[in-house]
Formats: sequence, C-alpha cells, structure tokens
Amino acid sequence: MMEGGMRWVPDLCSNVKRDHMIEGAYACAEGTVINRIMGVVQSHHVGLVRAGVRIKIMERTDLHVKWSIEDGRCFVLAQQVVATIPAKAVRLEAGIFRRSKQRWNRWIGRIVLVESSHSGTVFTVKIHGECWTLKAYGPVMGARQPSIVWDAVNVVVDPQSVDLSIVNRKPWCHGVDHVLGL
Repeated sequence: MMEGGMRWVPDLCSNVKRDHMIEGAYACAEGTVINRIMGVVQSHHVGLVRAGVRIKIMERTDLHVKWSIEDGRCFVLAQQVVATIPAKAVRLEAGIFRRSKQRWNRWIGRIVLVESSHSGTVFTVKIHGECWTLKAYGPVMGARQPSIVWDAVNVVVDPQSVDLSIVNRKPWCHGVDHVLGL
C-alpha cells in the first residue's frame, strides 16, 4: 500500500504462516521463506545511479540497502523500518573468509538449524554477537562436505535484494529538524 510515496508494512495475509519459535523473524508464503528484520535508518546516500540507506539492526549490525535512483523511495533518518530479505538472496559461504564482492552486506554467523523442504535445504544462521537469525537456502558455497549445525559461515546479502517498509511514520526523535541537522 502506498501513501504519500512511502511504503508501509502490509498485514500478513491468510496464505502466510509464521514460525512461532522466532516471532516475527521470518514468514513462509507459498514455499518461499522471507526474513524480516526491524531496524532504524542511520544514514542515507544518493549517488549518480543508486540511492541507499544504512539501517542499524540491534546493537552492532549495519544493513546496507540500495535501489535505483529512478525509484522514488523516501526515508528519514531515525525512522523505524522493516527490512525484507528473501532467503534465496542470502548466500552462505564456508568459513569466515571473504570471497564475494566487498560492497555487499557481510556478517559472520553459525548454523543453528538445518531443515529439508521441497525447495531444498534451509539453513537458519545466527549472526555472531547478535540475537537475530537469517534463513537461507543451501548449499553453503565452498564447503568441502555437507554443512551441519555449529559450522561457522560467512553470511552475504546483496544490498539491492533487500526491500524496506516503514513501520513508524515519524522518526524516533522529537523533531525532524533535529534529526536532519537543520
């Protein structure tokens, strides 16, 4: 739903089921796993081709989100948002060494659950030093043998595959002038 050029978090539809073990962390819709993470807009950038924001997730994790400059998205500093990351966009790499593009989101994590589904193997990975998890489809890139629970992995997400929805219209601070430094 669009209102004034800003997108709002849609209500979960009847064809979506939640896993109640991790309340609000992800949803499954028609065989697709979707990660949902709440955060706060910390900074924004507009370049020649792309625009983007840096979202603060929990205590120490930053999530970078980018989109084409033609896309008319509008976010305000200190605004509460929900980042939606499809599990197919989360790539897992064996070990903790960097193998892919340096400009992508990258965190160290541990596999805490391995599940089989009709779409393939689904890994639940806890981000190191945080209390949130991401789900990803397997296999784990660079693994010499099938990955198991407790294996350390590098979690990689393309900033352009993340979608944002606004949770709260107003920033957490009292005035927009204060937030934007006006």
